[in-house]
Amino acid sequence: MQGRPNVCTLSGSLVLLLVSLTIACKSVAAQTPAAPPAASGSPDAGLLSAPEASPKRGGVLRWGGLANSTLYDLHQTGTIANMGPQAPMYDLLVQIDPLNWNRIIPDLAQSWQASEDGLTYTFVLREGVQFHDGAPLTAEDVVASFNHIIFPPPGVISPRRGLFDAVREVVASGERTVEFHLKEPSGFFLRALAAGFNVIVRKKTLEENNYDLRRVPVYPGTGPFRTKSVEPGVVRRLERNPAYWNQALPYLDGIEVFHLEFGPKTGAACLAHTIDFCWGIDPVSEKKAQRMKGLTTARVYPTTYWGLWLNFRTKPFDDVRVRRAVNLVLDKAALVEAVSESVGTERTGWVLPTDPYFQEYWPKAKEQPGWRSPTAADHTEAKRLMQEAGYAQGLKGLDFVVRDIPFQLAWAPIVQDILKRELKIESTIRPVASGVWYEEASSGHYDLTIHAYGVTLPHVADYWGNSFKTDGGYNFMPYSNPEFDAIVAATARESDPAKLRALIEQGIQILDRDVPSIVFSSAYIALAWWDNVKGHGTATKGANFWEGMRDETWWLAK
Repeated sequence: MQGRPNVCTLSGSLVLLLVSLTIACKSVAAQTPAAPPAASGSPDAGLLSAPEASPKRGGVLRWGGLANSTLYDLHQTGTIANMGPQAPMYDLLVQIDPLNWNRIIPDLAQSWQASEDGLTYTFVLREGVQFHDGAPLTAEDVVASFNHIIFPPPGVISPRRGLFDAVREVVASGERTVEFHLKEPSGFFLRALAAGFNVIVRKKTLEENNYDLRRVPVYPGTGPFRTKSVEPGVVRRLERNPAYWNQALPYLDGIEVFHLEFGPKTGAACLAHTIDFCWGIDPVSEKKAQRMKGLTTARVYPTTYWGLWLNFRTKPFDDVRVRRAVNLVLDKAALVEAVSESVGTERTGWVLPTDPYFQEYWPKAKEQPGWRSPTAADHTEAKRLMQEAGYAQGLKGLDFVVRDIPFQLAWAPIVQDILKRELKIESTIRPVASGVWYEEASSGHYDLTIHAYGVTLPHVADYWGNSFKTDGGYNFMPYSNPEFDAIVAATARESDPAKLRALIEQGIQILDRDVPSIVFSSAYIALAWWDNVKGHGTATKGANFWEGMRDETWWLAK
């Protein structure tokens, strides 16, 4: 396996890093003028350009990968199926520098300041920014966008709202000035703002659609590209935005984002050079690409949970004895091996591989019941638990919802067979599109479902908070334990590595006891691109696939 990027192998407390990053960003922002740069050429960290000298203009990039979703609201989703085709059309308030992943830089906010107590952040927006429909960007658009994320109306999904637990309110204090008022300081606040899905959309667009853009395939952004045409399930064609606020960008005339599925189909198209940039090729194609002249490969290691949810609203999955039984009989190592040639995946537990604590946690955990391959004793204990819970005769007619992604469709019948054979739990597999899955899962319209999602930070405050905290953004089971919630909240505040480790160990004990979900693995994403694709710099070596997806600095050499 290729080495992980530096952002994923940090030692010590990540909170300390994030605090340092926040302080550094405050320092950069303080040096950035509130008004646009003068003609003399004052530096603007948000005015990006390609890392190569003399980039060429023109041409259409052919992007291929998982790019089909029936849910188009970027605030309500968390999949590359949206980010691939849609990210180039939108901007953020602040962003991760796509050419230097350790920096947060201006985007629509040209400057910002934080109060001495860390409870107020003030952002000054760029002047003259326009949405694709010609409307000017205002502070009210930014406020509406973040209210949509942080304080969503009933029925609106918000997977990343947990990043903003510290935010009390967002207000427009001027036509181009936005203030975030916090209840307590947050060491990762700026990093949370910079999450790639937190795009800025028009307030009017949200109002006209009852603050729900799930069924709106095209809505105006301020980004470097705009939609030219959409063929659902086939391709979204984007064209250069001539009114983009950074007039030097983008270099490309357009992008064709082809939906090719995750794995072998994208790999085959990549090797044949029918696409230029290939997102999510299979490990077999990755090995072939590494031997081919003109192709370069890389791996992205997002912070992801892949596994099985059991709906707590459905009896008997509200009974922890049944969840423990299911956890004991499912062979996670075998499940990972079953898809090893089609998707990049590796074993994990409650602590994810991108977390600095993982290397200490996993060698011990993987030998424990529920994580190891099931033994005869594990099978016996699982049957005893089912009998004790009153389900010795099993269950029938369960609804097993599965996203139509190849590796998930491959896992489903294996899980189905094991549960029927070992625990007499019978289910019917119901495949759905990616967008439908988010709606069905978040609404609780399933009995069992395979999940695969990523979060922003490689820290338990984010990935535990999103997944297992009461009302967490991805807590679709839904699981609730006030004792665990308190531990998650404490991890977000703790900067001492030893104390943070102790909190994590307490959290692990609760998760081992309650089994809120069945965790199989985490992901790595294999990428490949032909040598005509330039300008992405380090964007193909980052931690999360949803950062650096705007493609404004990319260009074609031929």
